[in-house]
Amino acid sequence: MQISKVSALLFSSILIVFFTSCVKDVDFEQAENITLTPTIASSILFSNSEASRFSDNGMELETVTDTVPDITILKDQFVNDNLIRAELVFEAANTINRTFGLQVDFLNEDDELEHTFSFFANPSSNGNEVITNYTEIFEDDSLEALKFTSKLIITLSLLPSNDGSMLNENSEGNIGLKSKGIFYFNVEL
Repeated sequence: MQISKVSALLFSSILIVFFTSCVKDVDFEQAENITLTPTIASSILFSNSEASRFSDNGMELETVTDTVPDITILKDQFVNDNLIRAELVFEAANTINRTFGLQVDFLNEDDELEHTFSFFANPSSNGNEVITNYTEIFEDDSLEALKFTSKLIITLSLLPSNDGSMLNENSEGNIGLKSKGIFYFNVEL
């Protein structure tokens, strides 16, 4: 019997608080000014070059290039109108005992250079994978250059060895490159 009196008193108190509490006026016009800020991550590229690729008929090659043609996602009107920032995150995994320079060129439809950047991939002295990370941020003018990009050219430059050794058709190891894009949007509804 004692429990039912406490329950009734508690229930009455909750009702009194509920009906006498203050409620701030709600402005339903705010619903018209909604801004969404989604972030999307996507894989961009993956490449793997064997050490032997840097040799041709016994001669060490200083550079090799790869092309990523027909980049069309940046041509989408939604992306063009709402993209406010982009980050391209690169990871180079090197098992070759040589340092590599990596250059990424962004070209427009007329093969004109819109943007470029470069970084170095550290060597592996023991054949174990050495990871080098690099992030390129696109805002303002560089973001506009990214939006005009229709092709990427990736150039791997082999730096001279410290001990005079040369890569040949029998050289072991590889250098892998992968990247992802993180795209930040601002969508007003």
